[in-house]
Amino acid sequence: MATLTFLKYDKVIQVDAPQVEVTIQDLINQIRDYEDEPDNMDLAKIADAYGKQPLGTNEFVGITLVLVNDWRVAFEARPGPDTVTCYVRGGNLVAENIYDNNPIKPTAFTQVVIAQSSSPTIIKADSDYGALFLIESLRGRHASLGNIFYWNPVSGSDDNTGVTPQAAVLTFDKAQSLATAGNHDIIFAVSSDPSGVTTVTTPITITKSTLKLRGPGFPFQFAPTTAGNPTIQITADGVEVSGFYITTASGGTDNGIEISGDNVLIKDCWVKGTTGNGIYVTSASRTQIDTCAIEDCAGIGIDIGASTSLSTIKKCIITGNAGGVRLSGSGINDNIFETNLIYNNSGIGINIGTGVLRTGIRLHHTFAGNTTNIQDLGTGTFQDTSGAITQGDIDAIVDGVWDEIIGTHTIAGSTGKTLKDAKTKATLASLK
Repeated sequence: MATLTFLKYDKVIQVDAPQVEVTIQDLINQIRDYEDEPDNMDLAKIADAYGKQPLGTNEFVGITLVLVNDWRVAFEARPGPDTVTCYVRGGNLVAENIYDNNPIKPTAFTQVVIAQSSSPTIIKADSDYGALFLIESLRGRHASLGNIFYWNPVSGSDDNTGVTPQAAVLTFDKAQSLATAGNHDIIFAVSSDPSGVTTVTTPITITKSTLKLRGPGFPFQFAPTTAGNPTIQITADGVEVSGFYITTASGGTDNGIEISGDNVLIKDCWVKGTTGNGIYVTSASRTQIDTCAIEDCAGIGIDIGASTSLSTIKKCIITGNAGGVRLSGSGINDNIFETNLIYNNSGIGINIGTGVLRTGIRLHHTFAGNTTNIQDLGTGTFQDTSGAITQGDIDAIVDGVWDEIIGTHTIAGSTGKTLKDAKTKATLASLK
């Protein structure tokens, strides 16, 4: 925004140095603000403005600013000796005054160019969908793009369109109603509370398939004030929920997130202090819980219920719960756990119940402080420890280095070796 000085008695709108450009829209905005000041209520009108009527998709009538009552625009004088070229852009600037209707007041060492619109239209560029799809493709799973809507529980309005952050809606129900099932639409949750944390005090239910609800992380929190329902319930397929802090109301036995839809992604969420389970999955397939923290829940951190298959739980921190993970019920099969940190739960770290088939525990899990780290009553459970380095591996490397340096020099005339050679081989051995 240009810095303007209104010289009331000279009837001049000065564009202060060192600025060399001002737009018609900027002039209009600041003229109206100046006219609204109590000290200026005695002034006659400074300008009229016309334009911006819609002509069609992304096209509007151009802006024309008419300075009246002998007001003019001037760029602040320069010291010279070089002349500075200055510009007025973004529409048409005209005047009705005693200066031959010239809207510009000359000043020392400035030359003003009014870039008048050659056509009385403003054309907005279409969205760069190529860039949007390219950025979305970097997300990996659930990388698709439909319409985008904005939800602001602090300053939104359900009378808004929801299509820009400035036109965000107030409630999640309204935002979800704008989305189309199966269209891969995205709802961005906007955190704008002055405290720095926006809190939603009512539970939500996601019923539109392929809907993606994305938040900024800890600054956007779900913390219901009334018990009786899971904080976030997902009944549709292909849903994504990412970037939220989630807890429950006190006095109940409510789950933080409850999933019964297929192909659901829960990512970058912090689930803490729920009165029931942190995350409960039932009658669902291909659920992915990725890079989440589930802490201090009265129930199980992640509870896998009946008829659940092909889930992947990876890179999660699961701690302080009544139990880390539980798989219990009929029809549970082929669920995978990868690279999780499961510690200090008051119950079992991973509890695999009777009849659960082919559970996989793989890739560098860390267990500590649970009553039992893994209890396996299932069938076909496998634990993959590939990549882990044991004490035996370390001992073998050390012994190999020792033999290389000492053992090969016990015979006269043997080839000389250096410690550097041995270290190189030891390093290569450790990478196997």
